[in-house]
Amino acid sequence: MRGSKALVMLSGGLDSATCLYWAKEKFSDVSAITFNCYDRIQKEKESAAQLAKRANISNFLEIDIPFIKEYSDLQIGNLQKSDSRWPSYVPARNLIFYSIAAHYAEFLNIKWIVGGHNSDDGSFFKDATKNYIEKINSLFKHGCLLSNHDPCVIVTPLSKMDRKHIINLAIDLKVPLEVTWSCHTKARRHCGECYACKQRLDAFRSLGMKDPVFLSNSKKYHHRLHATHSTSR
Repeated sequence: MRGSKALVMLSGGLDSATCLYWAKEKFSDVSAITFNCYDRIQKEKESAAQLAKRANISNFLEIDIPFIKEYSDLQIGNLQKSDSRWPSYVPARNLIFYSIAAHYAEFLNIKWIVGGHNSDDGSFFKDATKNYIEKINSLFKHGCLLSNHDPCVIVTPLSKMDRKHIINLAIDLKVPLEVTWSCHTKARRHCGECYACKQRLDAFRSLGMKDPVFLSNSKKYHHRLHATHSTSR
């Protein structure tokens, strides 16, 4: 049945991995889609593939879109901006990604598209807000005709959760957190210094836990853990 089928937006990170395993609990037929943008980090690609394999999903769609670049790839303007998330900014990212996902969802007769936006994303990435997603869903009603006026719908199960709540949910769902990739560098292991790594470290630390992706890189992990602990006093 179409209503039992879901397509998960899978980047390889903690949030999308949690969404994948959440969808496995909610739907009987789960597929995943991932996007290979310009110069995508290889470790991120590998993580998405590993997660899809471990979850034993129906389809793993790997879409090449090399013309889509992050702000840091464009080499325009000044990257010395106030928010550390600027380098990873992609103009109209979610409009592009969800449109491609809807294209595949319609041909695969899939009702639900699952996105991994958390409660903090919308503070910077305005195309991750509830209002923006609702507008995209409204557009699907006009652009997806095969579904007989019952188009695919984006759902965001993590939208009201911060990173700590997501980690707890991931643990409950038995997500293999050790294979996720969040780092924005091309290092062999998580750097522990970029904003994505710091978010992970801070969230796990606040829960009194160690992030599995840092356990194999214990010196850097403990250095970062000590630094965040010292500054929080």
